[in-house]
Amino acid sequence: MTGSTEPEPEPAPHGDGSPPNPGAAEPAATDAAATGPGSSTGGTTAVWFFVGATFLFAGPVIFGFGEMGFLRILTLVLGAIVFVSGVIVWRRENVKRS
Repeated sequence: MTGSTEPEPEPAPHGDGSPPNPGAAEPAATDAAATGPGSSTGGTTAVWFFVGATFLFAGPVIFGFGEMGFLRILTLVLGAIVFVSGVIVWRRENVKRS
């Protein structure tokens, strides 16, 4: 820079070379805590157990290998285990909320 007495801005911490935006609003630190699995307004982790169990139960039929008896029994057992785990996680999250 010729003729300028201002120092050049420091590079951004993520390394893209763009100057920081002082006008941008940064999220409050409590926003992340308010939407976590243990909060009353946040999402739940147990739902992913139930989604996984659903795919384990329906997977052999959906993907066309439902005729294979051993694989069907294996996915039913695994689906039941994942479902019971989801119930345990769901109850734990409900206890934390109350």
